Amino acid sequence: MPLTPELQTLVDTLSHEKIVCLLAPSFPVDFSYPKIIMDLKGIGIEKVVELTYAAKLINMEYEKILKENPDKRYICPNCPTIVKMIDVKYPELKEYIINVSSPMVIMDRFVKKEYGPEYKTIFIGPCFAKKMEAKQYGIDYAITFKELQDIFNHNKENNIASKEFTYSVTEDGTPDFDKFYNDYTKVYPLAWGVADSLHIKGILTKDQILVVDGPKDLNFGFQEFKNNTNIKFLDILSCEWWCIGGPGMMSKEPSEVKKQKVLDYKDYCRKDKIWSKLGKFEYGDGLDITR
Repeated sequence: MPLTPELQTLVDTLSHEKIVCLLAPSFPVDFSYPKIIMDLKGIGIEKVVELTYAAKLINMEYEKILKENPDKRYICPNCPTIVKMIDVKYPELKEYIINVSSPMVIMDRFVKKEYGPEYKTIFIGPCFAKKMEAKQYGIDYAITFKELQDIFNHNKENNIASKEFTYSVTEDGTPDFDKFYNDYTKVYPLAWGVADSLHIKGILTKDQILVVDGPKDLNFGFQEFKNNTNIKFLDILSCEWWCIGGPGMMSKEPSEVKKQKVLDYKDYCRKDKIWSKLGKFEYGDGLDITR
């Protein structure tokens, strides 16, 4: 099957541009580690990073904002569909959107600062709405996991050889991401992932956080936030079961199975000490993380 014009343009670009892949942390649902790193580099992507380091920067900023503003209330803007929905349907809630960009946007800014302007970036994840957000914030390309598999299939069907590449390794020689990732934010694509990875002790109590996934519960979430002033932080996402339920996913497995794959990957990284290369907070000094 021929590629769509969008994907063909991307494939053509891979042959002559330096590209960094921003890989969504939900990838273990559809792909295996570390094979996905080798496969991405094989199609011409020079560097592959997870978004988990950006998620760490976000958490640190959330914690700072919440601690310094105990009387204020906030809505998490990680989901571009939610941001758009507030803009169109609930404009009275716009003032509550916390002024921090999404992991994709922040990681894009970080790698372009780290590797230089000659690098382009591609976000790969389970979300169609990220394409809209990518255009808004200058991420060069954004495709879904399904579309990535289309590229893999196209190359295989047309006997297109893998590109030559280099890669990082862990202490035991396992192929690895090109540094700057974090271990505890690997749960970001799961329900309660943001809230559970925040260090909120002494800042918020559990009943001051409302976690909602859609689409059937979105209106309830917004109304509950409006009516219940005890809620200080609304973590809301448009897809059921959060990012692992995104429309760009290939897996048709039950949501509990998808969730376990993400958790298993997180546990594997701890077991094999991959987490020893935690991204240091100071690496992001001076980086603009606002929306």
